[in-house]
Amino acid sequence: MSNQQTPETKAKNNALTWVLLVGTFLVVLAGPTMIVLFFGLLPSFVAIIVDHSKGKSAAFCVGSINFIGVFPYVVKLWGTDNTFNDAFAITTDLLSMLVMYASAAFGWLFFMFLPPLIASVVVIMQQRKVAQLRGEQKDLIEEWGADVTAIVDLKRTPPDNRR
Repeated sequence: MSNQQTPETKAKNNALTWVLLVGTFLVVLAGPTMIVLFFGLLPSFVAIIVDHSKGKSAAFCVGSINFIGVFPYVVKLWGTDNTFNDAFAITTDLLSMLVMYASAAFGWLFFMFLPPLIASVVVIMQQRKVAQLRGEQKDLIEEWGADVTAIVDLKRTPPDNRR
């Protein structure tokens, strides 16, 4: 048995190495900010793990809206002394964590309810367009006669059934 890795495994290992390297660098450089981001973005990390779709649309939706909820507290941290005590004060404050996690919940709600809603709106718009085209077709038949529909019927029948 050879110990060769597939290109996908190598890419994942390289990505993991870079994430660990950059993460370690950021913890050393901006520790308090990373604490607030870590605890605030926990629902986003869970969404990344849970979402097995190819485009990771759930993780993208939850993560982006969750970040919107976390960002004001990061800015608040930057406006103070940016110490570990300030970071722990933000992460132990019930209201701030409620805002951060509620924003992630809104992300899940958007992910779950917006696609079906948009799909039904598109279906309704398509049905209206079909009804409009049928009305125009009826007007054309009244103006030009039923012979205009023969062209459509010829295009619908397979070539071997034509006369």
